[in-house]
Amino acid sequence: MTMVITGALIKKARKDKGMSQVQLAEGICTQATISSIENQNTCSSVDILVNLCQKLDLKITDVAKNTRYGDKVFSYIEDDMRNHLYADANRQIGRIDCKKLNTRYMLGKYHCYRGFIELYINDDIDEAIFNFNLQLTQYSADEFTFYQAWSNLGIGLAYQKLGKLDRAEGFIDSSAKILAKVKKAGKHDMIVIVDLYVDIIAAYAELGKYDRALPLIHEILHELTEQDLIYKVDVLAELESKCLYAKG
Repeated sequence: MTMVITGALIKKARKDKGMSQVQLAEGICTQATISSIENQNTCSSVDILVNLCQKLDLKITDVAKNTRYGDKVFSYIEDDMRNHLYADANRQIGRIDCKKLNTRYMLGKYHCYRGFIELYINDDIDEAIFNFNLQLTQYSADEFTFYQAWSNLGIGLAYQKLGKLDRAEGFIDSSAKILAKVKKAGKHDMIVIVDLYVDIIAAYAELGKYDRALPLIHEILHELTEQDLIYKVDVLAELESKCLYAKG
């Protein structure tokens, strides 16, 4: 996908940092690519543009004009989020200006990600709940989405941190119910769904709700077997052992 970009911003930022085109390109692309970006206002690789923006301390939203750029950039953030690499996700999301996201779906994803960053990086529970609620009340594109499930879990984890365990349980229940509908619809990658189920199960276990956790473990293990997948089978088996041991 070729993106239309504002090459003049790249050029200005490069010169402000006292870099030559060769220095900017080092480890990322060729000098010819930098010349093309600056003079022809196009870039054929999101990866290159992301790396250049990081090197120049630019927000990618200030540079990219293609409205679909966010799909790729957000995929990096989401990978970090799913692996609980919240500091890495925070660095990536800091380069996005949410005011320039032009769909409810992208804004919803942004606020879902931001909620977890506020919860685990900034330790600001109120701001975390605010962002999760924005996703749920203003930016959900459909009735049941993966990000609704994720945001409900986030609110549950926030209330868990506050020691409001009944509220936490209610939101975690909502997350599990929505995710079941998302899984049934078959429109989302099973690997991504498993990651969220693992977090839901771990949250139930933390609350001592082993009778909620164990059926979910067995359900997901069955689904993985049916699809000939071994993804996180070891993690699920470990969670199962912990739940059974805690139950006595």
